[in-house]
Formats: sequence, C-alpha cells, structure tokens
Amino acid sequence: MKKKNPTKHDLRRRIGAVENALIELIERIANIERVTSDYIEMKKDKKKFEEFLNGKYKQSKRKQS
Repeated sequence: MKKKNPTKHDLRRRIGAVENALIELIERIANIERVTSDYIEMKKDKKKFEEFLNGKYKQSKRKQS
C-alpha cells in the first residue's frame, strides 16, 4: 500500500505548529534574559559577573597568516 502525500492543509497545520513552538521558545528565552538581568541588578554584581564571564569564555587569539 502506497503512503499518502501530505495535503496543503496538513502542511499548513504543521507549519503553524512549528511557528507557535518557535514563538513560545523566543518568549521563554526573553524571560530568561530578563530574569537573569534583574537578578544581577538586584545583587549589584554586574562588574563581577562580567569579569567571571570574560574569564570563563576567554577567546584565544588567532594566528594571523
């Protein structure tokens, strides 16, 4: 038995579901960023946190050719 190809309606529904999931993900990321920023502001640790990140994720210098 041959498998049915998806219809236009099926594709639209799946694209809509992906779009909704993406919107929800973007909102969650924005909320995480907001809460993190507010927490750092509350603790008054912005400079200390920046130094921590710079030390932890220090980029190595690339060799120039």
